[in-house]
Amino acid sequence: MTLNPHRSRRRQAGSTLIVAMIFLLLFAMVVASTFRSSLTSVRAIGNMQWRAESLNAANDAIGRLLSDVKTFTDSEAITANVVATPFSFDANGDQVTDISVTFPAVTLDGVTKAGPRCIKVVPIPSIELDIAKEEDVGCLGNNSAANTGIGVTNASGIASSIAQSPALCANTEWSIPVEAVDAVTNTRVRVVQGVAIRVLTTAASLCD
Repeated sequence: MTLNPHRSRRRQAGSTLIVAMIFLLLFAMVVASTFRSSLTSVRAIGNMQWRAESLNAANDAIGRLLSDVKTFTDSEAITANVVATPFSFDANGDQVTDISVTFPAVTLDGVTKAGPRCIKVVPIPSIELDIAKEEDVGCLGNNSAANTGIGVTNASGIASSIAQSPALCANTEWSIPVEAVDAVTNTRVRVVQGVAIRVLTTAASLCD
């Protein structure tokens, strides 16, 4: 039996073409998988960056609030101002606001409202004040005496209480929630800052 050399070469060429196509397909699959993996990594890095920028903006707003005594003495006015004009944050330095920070509505003890919330107030007994401490001087009471609850006994054995002026301050605890929103990336980050601060009893009435 005589083999046709032309037919043999055609078969070899066909086999080579099939092998080449298989390798080309495998190569394309590897490239596509690598591209998808790289794209996922880029998206993850971008999300982390956007979240970090929003978190920085939220912390910057909290810093401004903590430095303003009105946050704790006139929280309703502060809330109204921030809701009307949110804090702005320029993330890339192009003089354009990228992230806005405002007060979200939060439900606490069944009450939903925005802004700083006083969650606890503890009156300061005047007996605990020390005139030698600068931070206590402003809390010393007026001329009207108050019962401190401490009793003393005189030479006749009669007990009476020591009277002191009432303290003018109270210790309070606050919750300050803020929400940063990036309008371009739609990134939202909410931060809640707790703070303890001494305020005048007139301001402590905000905790009622």
